[in-house]
Amino acid sequence: MSILRNVQIALVALFLPLTAHAQSSAPATPVPLSTFTDYAVGSDTAPVEIIEYASFACPACKNWHDGVWSWLKPDYVDTGRVRFIIRPIVTQPYQIAAASAIMAECAGPDRYFETVDLLFAAQPQIFDAIRAQGDILGIYHGIGATVGVSAEDLQACLQDPAKNERIGETIALANADEVRGTPSFVINGQALGIDDSGSLTWGGEPLIVNGERLPANYGEDNFRRIVLHFLNVSDSDQ
Repeated sequence: MSILRNVQIALVALFLPLTAHAQSSAPATPVPLSTFTDYAVGSDTAPVEIIEYASFACPACKNWHDGVWSWLKPDYVDTGRVRFIIRPIVTQPYQIAAASAIMAECAGPDRYFETVDLLFAAQPQIFDAIRAQGDILGIYHGIGATVGVSAEDLQACLQDPAKNERIGETIALANADEVRGTPSFVINGQALGIDDSGSLTWGGEPLIVNGERLPANYGEDNFRRIVLHFLNVSDSDQ
């Protein structure tokens, strides 16, 4: 069974009562890529481009969004220093990760990142609804009411083959970038990784910042050091 088929089954399950154990098993087989257009915010000529692979069902991604995106956007993206791209991939529970990714797509490019903010903010509420077998769709409909997506629009988007295919394309991109978990980051075309010592790498080589190896975490202080490092490198190359 392909990962897309698993996702489609998971989306159907979203319309049924869910429990915390209502998960399916998805293989890591990539699908062929068609023309892929990213959702990006920030200047096209920014010296630093950051791609985040994230899942709307990932608590660590929400923590990064709360602790890092809250300053990264106003301080560096909105000022033209960083171009930011998010590529949502699916992690368990697949129903939530996939439905949220499609919800953001459904809002359209003008309200995409606003919807991303709302989806991460609603993550605890969604998880509570899963445990209580509550009205998960009601949460999505509330988000939709804020960003101009009706209940009918959302249902049509969830059933749209092109939007399901895009999930598979994003997974294929993640496989190509050797993503092993969420959140993961690609900066200026090279992936951040973790070596056996628990330190960060960039493009497979140790990431050295001010003569030091950076620990493998994406918390607020460490990520600020990462951003400033690449901005300083860019400035010195000019």
